[in-house]
Amino acid sequence: MEKLEITRNAQTDQFSVVLSRGNDTIRCMVTVEAGRANSNEDKRRAALSKAKALAKALDSAIEDT
Repeated sequence: MEKLEITRNAQTDQFSVVLSRGNDTIRCMVTVEAGRANSNEDKRRAALSKAKALAKALDSAIEDT
């Protein structure tokens, strides 16, 4: 079961993203460029997209070792 937590850092464009699957957890801070997203929901989606891309890259790197 996957668990996802996204928290916005006050009123900045930085988000804390925590992706958990079983005992594996990836935590990262993601910054969304001001011009890329206007609404809070757009910024949240952009942060999640970046975090998922990072998680996929980390997963691939772990499999390659």
